[in-house]
Amino acid sequence: MKRSYALQAAVGAACLISGTALAAPLALTPGASGSVPNYDGRTPTTTTLLDAACGYFSGASCTTGTSTSALESTGFDILESSGGFIEAAGTTDLSPYGSSDVALAFIFGGAESSEVSSVTLSSLAGYSTSVEACGPIFGSEFEGCAAVAGTAARSSGTGNSVTFSGLGAISILGLPATDGYVLYTNAPVSALVDPDNITVVLSNGTTLSYSGFGLTPPTTTPPPSVPEPDTLALLGAGLLALGFGLSRRRAR
Repeated sequence: MKRSYALQAAVGAACLISGTALAAPLALTPGASGSVPNYDGRTPTTTTLLDAACGYFSGASCTTGTSTSALESTGFDILESSGGFIEAAGTTDLSPYGSSDVALAFIFGGAESSEVSSVTLSSLAGYSTSVEACGPIFGSEFEGCAAVAGTAARSSGTGNSVTFSGLGAISILGLPATDGYVLYTNAPVSALVDPDNITVVLSNGTTLSYSGFGLTPPTTTPPPSVPEPDTLALLGAGLLALGFGLSRRRAR
């Protein structure tokens, strides 16, 4: 069976569904927590995909390219599996900190995605962070958004980690998934690394750790920003191809 895809660009009306409150990204200082707001309709003009990674709950090997077609293919493989995630890193002028600073994004899909109790991203010590759900990195007029996107809490002290819980549940083409989430930072591109910085806790108590994208914490003050790479694609189309406004046709 051959799969073919048609990509729809994310739009400002992504989360304009009845009963959904829209707000600017939630800023999280160390020790702070709050409800994750849904995307407020800001329109991106310059976005850059830096890299992407994926993981399966089963522990099976998972890799993905950064092209739109590679992300689409990986996204649907995850949707049709027992469960997994895609994480991506990029820069966007939607960031409240600066268009050359790194934003991290993730979404879960597959049969066990509804069993995700919490997810924690670490290596954030020393950086400012803000969070939101549902695009335009993820949302689209095709997908829609969960009315409740859950909560986010930042650890105290250096604020090294942010934990998301109560993730919003959605359906993509009849398959279970979570809302997509974005974590904006004031970290420059030079701080981007790939440690084991993602921890997922399932409702049965199982804890899974993955090597996903993280940031090198500053030793004193954040290092100076570096020039942004050439724009590769609209982040709403290319940063993540799972939540991301896809419609699929199956050619038999």
